[in-house]
Amino acid sequence: MRQPQRMWWARPRKLCALERPGGGGRSHRPERRSEEIAWLKSNGVRTVISIMGTRHNLAAYDEAGLEWVHAPVDDGGEGAELVPLLRRKLRSAGAVAIHGDRRTDLVARICAECLEAVYGVPVEEGLERAAAAGLTAR
Repeated sequence: MRQPQRMWWARPRKLCALERPGGGGRSHRPERRSEEIAWLKSNGVRTVISIMGTRHNLAAYDEAGLEWVHAPVDDGGEGAELVPLLRRKLRSAGAVAIHGDRRTDLVARICAECLEAVYGVPVEEGLERAAAAGLTAR
């Protein structure tokens, strides 16, 4: 198992934002993807939300026995419409992971907005934590 390289536990053991398991874009590696999905699962992730426009990785989540939601956000999108979905998923047992491809600043923003809506953590504070974990624009 291998911990994803660009990852932030916005709410420990409940909500995390990360780069696509296996790496994004041309750096994607199937063997790395398998190891990172196994790590996520062993660390309590039960649901994965992909905001990618493509359906990459979804079959791998099925194989791993993870629930997944494909909720594409186009490049200019803000992703704020996903906060209600995250709120619903956070009520269930297990953790929720949300990823894009390589653009981790967007998933960090979505998680920061969710933290504010659910837990009262200011968005700016969440974004600072995400940046400290390495989730920034590339």
